Amino acid sequence: MSRMHPDLAPRNAACLLFDWDGTLVDSQYTNYRAMAAALRQEGIELAQDWFDARTGLSSAEMIRTLLDERGLSLARPVEQVVAARDALFLEEAHTVRPHAAVLAVVEAMKHRLPMAVASGGARHIIETTLKHQPFHDAFQALVTRDDVERGKPAPDIFLAAAEALGAHASRCLVYEDSDEGIAAAHAAGMTVIDVRPFTRR
Repeated sequence: MSRMHPDLAPRNAACLLFDWDGTLVDSQYTNYRAMAAALRQEGIELAQDWFDARTGLSSAEMIRTLLDERGLSLARPVEQVVAARDALFLEEAHTVRPHAAVLAVVEAMKHRLPMAVASGGARHIIETTLKHQPFHDAFQALVTRDDVERGKPAPDIFLAAAEALGAHASRCLVYEDSDEGIAAAHAAGMTVIDVRPFTRR
């Protein structure tokens, strides 16, 4: 078990909310490969730097943003492309590893503070990937894009997670790795720690 970095310590928080992709787990390249392969089936090439700059968006929102920016259209509904992306990702879900710095926080705070995963990802993807993680039993709640009307940067996911834990938003601490997620945490009235300085190699 690695030691928790002092800059990641919860301080006075009553509950902890963790983003999933890029925060709890290093799934960036696996997510990119799955999305790129799904879009390639549509004859669309996806650059990794474009993808990396929009990791706070859900898959559907990312695809719609790409189509709007390029003035493109799909041969099939966005939902079918997302389903293809999800299937490709799930084939690799067992290879996804936790970010050590954030894992140390979870291990230190397990049984001490209520914790939830609050992600713009899809529930079935996270539930499947979570089974392969060392912290699979550490969270009291899982809230995803499937559970709310609006994704990040709207605050809905974080507010729903706080409610699931029975905690007031102002006492929640969010761990995030995207600009959209940080904006969502602020919009929810929560304190947020940007984990990117601790997770980027």
